[in-house]
Amino acid sequence: MRPLRSVEKQWLFTPSALQNTPSLDDGIVLSDELQRRKTAIEYMRSLALRSIHVSTGVEDAEASHLRGSMIIGATLLHRFYMRRSFKDFNEKLIAPTLLFLATKIEEEPLKLRHIVNACLAKFEPPGVRGWYPTGDPHDQPSREYRAWEKDILATEEVVLEALCFDMGVEQPWVILRRSLKGLDELVIERPGEGSGSNGASANGNGYDQMNGKGKGKVSEAIADELGWAILSESCLSPLPVLYAAPVLAFTAFILVLAFTEQIPLSIAFSITSELASRFHLDISFSEEGPQGEDVTQARDCLDRFVEYCQAGLIDPELGRYIVAEPPEGQTGPYTRRFALSGAKSEVVKEERSSATVNRSATSAEGGVIPLDAASKFGGASSAENVVMAVADEVKATGEPSTVVQI
Repeated sequence: MRPLRSVEKQWLFTPSALQNTPSLDDGIVLSDELQRRKTAIEYMRSLALRSIHVSTGVEDAEASHLRGSMIIGATLLHRFYMRRSFKDFNEKLIAPTLLFLATKIEEEPLKLRHIVNACLAKFEPPGVRGWYPTGDPHDQPSREYRAWEKDILATEEVVLEALCFDMGVEQPWVILRRSLKGLDELVIERPGEGSGSNGASANGNGYDQMNGKGKGKVSEAIADELGWAILSESCLSPLPVLYAAPVLAFTAFILVLAFTEQIPLSIAFSITSELASRFHLDISFSEEGPQGEDVTQARDCLDRFVEYCQAGLIDPELGRYIVAEPPEGQTGPYTRRFALSGAKSEVVKEERSSATVNRSATSAEGGVIPLDAASKFGGASSAENVVMAVADEVKATGEPSTVVQI
């Protein structure tokens, strides 16, 4: 991975640093603090949707134009609570403040009036009215409205100071999309293979690395949509302040492949290592498994993702799609999956001579997966909805089709 600048290093913490946050000094246990961070981010997302509805009168459940703002807001929130305590700054106030700040950073600003009205609707008792100016000079905002507006503006100054006025956030979502551009052209077209769950695999570990027919199930469209859902869920946990954006993006790609093709994480890691250089990571493919200086970081990030799933910070239902690892000693040698040097025909020829071929299998290009429960901002179960849509299609047809583009 490229050397990080000092201004970037200050916002990456070791896992042990989570045991020394200001909130813990004030007597808040770590599990409660992390849960409150998640709640604050969910508040922020809810307020964003409410603000859009207030400003346009339309319920825009997708709101894809605010995706960047949501990632930045969540990252800044984790940074803020590494330096300030929940005892002094309640999540109900920090959520709208960071939403207001993040949308300005991304040049997707939501009017403060709309955010305040959303706060009144969400946090205040029924009957407290928002302010919807009509041009009447006698129509003034309520006392509650003025209090929220004043508190958000005052807290914004505190947040900026705590964050050293450093609003630079490298987004893993952008890295993922850029790194996987043209992915469909890299997938090696192999002879039809049997289902990995029934037949012997090419590498003898009980799993077909293709796990399907013809082209692999993963595609650029699937990686875009499912990758966003995974990264959005990841932001509910402290992962954005534990690992650099390229590591998060690459980890999301590993999870996309593992979830989509229902293969163990270790095999997915080996397959994706061929493309790690696109993420500017020092990870390379080897028949014995991924090699390079950044392998440890990527493995740690995967382990943390699973840990936070089990802790409930990331949708725990995602754990259902993680396939058990093969027995020790049955994990190799790994085979290549992507054509990276233009010698696709030679790779395919080599595969034909070494892989077990199911002559009755046929290849298919796929159609459309209906993602009517698409990821939106992430939410409590949206990532699972995307995974379920892909998994159900795989179960029903033997391979997924193309996901609707964002």
